[in-house]
Amino acid sequence: MKMKAGVLTTCGAPRPFAKSKPIHVLEVDLDPPGEGEVLVKVGGAGLCHSDLSLINGDRPRPVPIVLGHEGAGEIVELGKGVHDVKVGDHVCFTFNVSCGRCRRCLEGRPYICERSVTPRAAGQLLSGNHRLHMDGKPVNHHSGVSCYAEYAVVDRGSIVASGTPAELKSRSEASGVLSLRVTGVPTESLRARRRRPLAGHR
Repeated sequence: MKMKAGVLTTCGAPRPFAKSKPIHVLEVDLDPPGEGEVLVKVGGAGLCHSDLSLINGDRPRPVPIVLGHEGAGEIVELGKGVHDVKVGDHVCFTFNVSCGRCRRCLEGRPYICERSVTPRAAGQLLSGNHRLHMDGKPVNHHSGVSCYAEYAVVDRGSIVASGTPAELKSRSEASGVLSLRVTGVPTESLRARRRRPLAGHR
């Protein structure tokens, strides 16, 4: 599908950014979700210092890259093999994607998943693939999320079912940056709703 997204084209552009304009709202192509992935209609996204660190060059990443790793939305399509969430579920994104299979995930520490480090740094999803493209070339994912966009394809381990109503209100269609307010989601509740280890895995 074609959609609009906030694309960072240069890391470390000179300030003020209002003049150098390192971020552009562009039309990009988004592939359908692959195995173990979901398609989320983005309802809101926040600006984090990690986003600013990419913009100012403190944490350089390959560009072009669609920014945004803190947000929420609604699942609209499931990839093959995803059975523990359903279309219509409200979810929050997490930038600490977890595979549910590695040693750290099986220890109950999905936030240091061993399989996620390399693809995240390379601007890929956990599968090692890009689902974003522009002019036939890959566009990178920010922390496996890239929610400064109308939609996001993410790994199942990059979402958490919110379990509570979320107010998803667009602040500015033109800017591509959305506002979010989620009511009362306890941290432990979020942790419990992340991807669980596979049954019988050794």
